[in-house]
Amino acid sequence: MTQQHIEAVCGRPAAADPYETGSVPVERSVWSLDHTPPAYRRLDADLEADIVVVGAGVVGASLSLHLAEQGVDTVLIDAAQPADAASGRNAGHVQPYLLSLEPLEALPGKGRPLLDCLIENRNIVFDLCARHAIDADQVHSGLLEVARKKSPELETKAQRWAALGLEVEILGPERLRPLLGTERYVSGTLWRNGGCVNPFLFTNGMVGAAIDQGARVYGDSPALACERHGGRWKLRTASGSVLADRVVLCTNGHVGAGFHPQLARTQFPLLACGLATRPLPQALLELINPTRVALSQHPAGLYPMVVDGKGRLITATIPGVGRAHRSDIHFRYFLRHLRRVHPEVGNLRIELETYWTGMTHNSSAVYERAYPKFYRVEEGVFALMNFGSWGNQLGPMMGMDVARALAADRPDNAVLGCERPAEVRFPGLFSTKLRRFLIPAARLADRFDLV
Repeated sequence: MTQQHIEAVCGRPAAADPYETGSVPVERSVWSLDHTPPAYRRLDADLEADIVVVGAGVVGASLSLHLAEQGVDTVLIDAAQPADAASGRNAGHVQPYLLSLEPLEALPGKGRPLLDCLIENRNIVFDLCARHAIDADQVHSGLLEVARKKSPELETKAQRWAALGLEVEILGPERLRPLLGTERYVSGTLWRNGGCVNPFLFTNGMVGAAIDQGARVYGDSPALACERHGGRWKLRTASGSVLADRVVLCTNGHVGAGFHPQLARTQFPLLACGLATRPLPQALLELINPTRVALSQHPAGLYPMVVDGKGRLITATIPGVGRAHRSDIHFRYFLRHLRRVHPEVGNLRIELETYWTGMTHNSSAVYERAYPKFYRVEEGVFALMNFGSWGNQLGPMMGMDVARALAADRPDNAVLGCERPAEVRFPGLFSTKLRRFLIPAARLADRFDLV
């Protein structure tokens, strides 16, 4: 057990509690455990470019790659290294659908361009990996959403998306049993365009592909200022600058930046934690998830689960207030759930390998409406952010689409539209509601089979 696990079990968070702020080192995330990605040098010169992208997460990586592919001279900088924040800490799911279509009514064309883009690029994660030879432990196994009771809501959603063009099946218990090795679920939908991916490797793979296309990438270079310079913009770091026609901010909530502070007031922050077991024996994996399908439970989605190439079970949840550093508590919750769903696991030894936290930023206090935003901050300065839980799928897709719009000098043609940042009311309420009330209630319902 590592030192951070000992501290967590003993209940002694650091003074600033990096678990609560989601700022524990990304090396604690399971996705980076077995890998040493390239370390990009600090920006220490004064450069010029057509576009400078700030933030080398999954969104900024995709945007830079697709801009470079279209011949746009692009510089990508990050305050740390690629995938250091949310893109290296999420649950690894590739979800090819949206939870709700109603919010799309406010988008250009009443959301039809976004839907068309989503359907056309429903396999974008796997297509990008194939096209650029990215090995991100990607598995195009489908995403399975399951319920313990027959769910008309699941069936209606599946039928609606099938009519739009997604490959989705409604499954009963006889089909679910061989997929998951359990009789606990009686209803489910299999989204065949979904699956799982190592988001840390996927993001770094896109950064590498962007470099191959001519983009320049710099790490450990926090942006300190973004200022007008004639008819262009100068983005300054501690030891260098980029003079560009346009700036695109793909930062995780834009928290901590000393410029364009209104962007940090457009979102509802939410802390999440991730857990990964030590690799399990193949015989046990054959019982739990023999096909490596990505799993999500309906309605609460308490323990989404994927299996990585080393045979680890990986899940994520929302930590209780004041308990973000307690890996022992959250791992115990997960084991209790796993053993109820798979009684045959019994008392077999399953150990925690690593535990981490990270911060997501949502555009709405209503989870089903929390879709990404493309902002025009000032003339020539844009922001593509607030992806919440949708980054692995919508991140590369929106990066591709915004690159298309910017390369054509038509930002308003992005399928998200291009709107002015709007301050949200009561940004902390969303997190408080989930962490203090909704998630604890869902855990109780799960424990006593009330779901």
